[in-house]
Amino acid sequence: MEHGEFEKAVKFFEESSKLDPRFKTLELQGECLMKLGKGKQAIIPLAAAVGLGTRPFRALFLLAQALHTIGANDSAIGKLDMALELQPDYKAAQDLRATIAGLK
Repeated sequence: MEHGEFEKAVKFFEESSKLDPRFKTLELQGECLMKLGKGKQAIIPLAAAVGLGTRPFRALFLLAQALHTIGANDSAIGKLDMALELQPDYKAAQDLRATIAGLK
């Protein structure tokens, strides 16, 4: 990921998740898909990461971004509210929530 090789990273994370699904692996897979402009494809690994995480505020934020890319803004706001409940000072989540709420 640090070299910008997101396609390779996605393949690596997919294979790793098949063998042993882990919160961070799925979160990073979703993040890479988002960086590739594949928000719709990012939803499933990010939702899985949320389900596996104990305090998945970042995964919730990324999932909200993915949902926003497909126009599911009400769902995105719901995920952002959950992220902000876990991490009230999460500036990126606050900003995205304000942006989405302004679109309504």
